Amino acid sequence: MNPNTACAASFIVSAVGAFVSTFVAVGAGDAEAQDCSKQPLGQLPIDDLHAGEYLGVEGGLYPGRINRTPDGHLKAGRHRSKKIVPLGPDGEPADDGVIAVASIGMSLTNQVFDWFMNAASSDPEVAAEVTFARCGAPWEDLERMRDPQSHFWTEYVPAELELRHLTAEQIQVVWLLEGTAFQELPFPDHVTATADAWVDVLHLLQQTFPNLKLAFLSPLFWHGYSDGSPEDEPYYFEQGFSVREVIGRQLAGDPELAWDPEFDVPVAPWVDWGPYFWSDGLEPRTDGLAIECTDIRTDGVHLTESGKKKLGSRLLQFIKSHRACTRWSVVAGTTPSERMADVERIGGGTQGFRGEPRLCGGSLPTIPHVDPYRLLARQCLRRGSGFVLLGDSLLPEDGSPFAGGRLYVDADNVLGIDFDTAGNGVLALDEIPDDPALIGVSYFAQLAAIDPRVAEGFALSAAIELLLGD
Repeated sequence: MNPNTACAASFIVSAVGAFVSTFVAVGAGDAEAQDCSKQPLGQLPIDDLHAGEYLGVEGGLYPGRINRTPDGHLKAGRHRSKKIVPLGPDGEPADDGVIAVASIGMSLTNQVFDWFMNAASSDPEVAAEVTFARCGAPWEDLERMRDPQSHFWTEYVPAELELRHLTAEQIQVVWLLEGTAFQELPFPDHVTATADAWVDVLHLLQQTFPNLKLAFLSPLFWHGYSDGSPEDEPYYFEQGFSVREVIGRQLAGDPELAWDPEFDVPVAPWVDWGPYFWSDGLEPRTDGLAIECTDIRTDGVHLTESGKKKLGSRLLQFIKSHRACTRWSVVAGTTPSERMADVERIGGGTQGFRGEPRLCGGSLPTIPHVDPYRLLARQCLRRGSGFVLLGDSLLPEDGSPFAGGRLYVDADNVLGIDFDTAGNGVLALDEIPDDPALIGVSYFAQLAAIDPRVAEGFALSAAIELLLGD
């Protein structure tokens, strides 16, 4: 295929994508509209749910109710990443070669990856030899993509690679933002069916890109503003469990996900979570991420510029700080910590008049954080008040009894906070300086909201851990 043919193919695909922009991104039905009146479900994301359950299934991004890559799996991914070096068009190491990262997915994937590529191209910390291939196609959900005869594999991907002057042999890392159209299967059966589709796609990735080493999987974000399909949520929340199942299978040594050439012929890359984007609509997650109606176009599915930036910046932060990426993704010496900024929920709270109060980080606690770092209080008494306990350690033995619950934080400081007419509040802390000594340091916080409508006089939030990092 010559470059003109590649350009024409890319143009046709883009034109089709624009024409069907009001179609559900995963091909799940007729044209939809946006409904901004839809409220959060009251559902914690999978990572915030690690101490709880959803319909009898434990939370957490990994088996065992944990949210951070298990040490052995991370060590394996770092070992695999050592093999990532610049490659020439023939797939052989070359001083003038490139490290090619491909996005695989649908139109939503393209939206996030476009913002990410533009930001990465001007980021002085991203290694010069890293280049990108945008290989998402409209309507291309996992069910369509698992077909090896799909036009996605036979036409679209080759055209996109040629357009970007890359070969399949140069792709060493892929990021997928994917899901499946709505299924009739109940939860958790549709999770297993979607996990099977993920595995088939991983096989095709390994066959298509013979030098593929790493794959990062992201399920779809909140689809609750879509007016045409009321079953969209919690369906897309539930699909997040399929990524955990795929990674769990590889952790358990499933031969269908064999990746290590030192022991067998790889049939799949080493896999891990990519950035996890699902939030309960406009209700912030513990790390502050929320999908607001202004982040979604009027079709109820695709992203506005603010939505692209919100998710694309998370992808950039991920690529620059995940420990299986930093050996090849950043200029040597710019990311010495290899520690991702993170916010984790600890323990549980108590019920107040308006439910359990929540305390969230306003954003990821990155180093540096040039603006004052904010803590967000949610679901408290309207026009009420309370206080936030802050410290650099937790109390022993799962905390201290207080007001029918437990205080978890060994507080060095206690700060007052007021709530607005919606029962929400903001507490501004200091900026986080560009100090390497802070990398990997954890701080802890917990909210005690004054609530005279309950017998204890207070309603407690769960505690949160703020892990400072890249």
